[in-house]
Amino acid sequence: MSAGDKTRWEARYREDARDAVVPDPLLSEALAFAPDRGRALDLACGRGRHAIALAKAGYDVEAIDISPSALASARERARGIEILWHAADLDELALDRGVYAVIACIDFSDPVVAARAVEALAPDGILVFATVPRSASRFSPAPGEAPGWFGGLETVLSRESGTRIEYVGRKP
Repeated sequence: MSAGDKTRWEARYREDARDAVVPDPLLSEALAFAPDRGRALDLACGRGRHAIALAKAGYDVEAIDISPSALASARERARGIEILWHAADLDELALDRGVYAVIACIDFSDPVVAARAVEALAPDGILVFATVPRSASRFSPAPGEAPGWFGGLETVLSRESGTRIEYVGRKP
């Protein structure tokens, strides 16, 4: 991300505290296909709603976001729940390879980060991805393109509408 992107996200989280606290229903649906425990990663975690849900489900969670304000809010929301919070630019971050049982990437899309997420999954691990279509964001997949972003994964679920793309894949 550019310095401008970081500034924009930081301003958004400082000015608007109305982010959702309930996890995206796709995450709950996808966990039925996930290993019961292990490491989990929430990419572009924002205020932590998915990281907190993963921790409550029994995973050892790491969460990454570019915005220190978002992470401060996430830490406050997660009081008493052990989660490793990291402030980092996902474009510049190297992920551990082959270690995560679950990776959530919800409301963030980048094909380079998607490829790194696939490499970071452990065998039988799942990747949970949801975003707006390319018509709403130049960084999102075009119609029908999402499964191709996650080459090497077995598709568990793939749905698209005019306003949302959802994909869950498992690493063989």
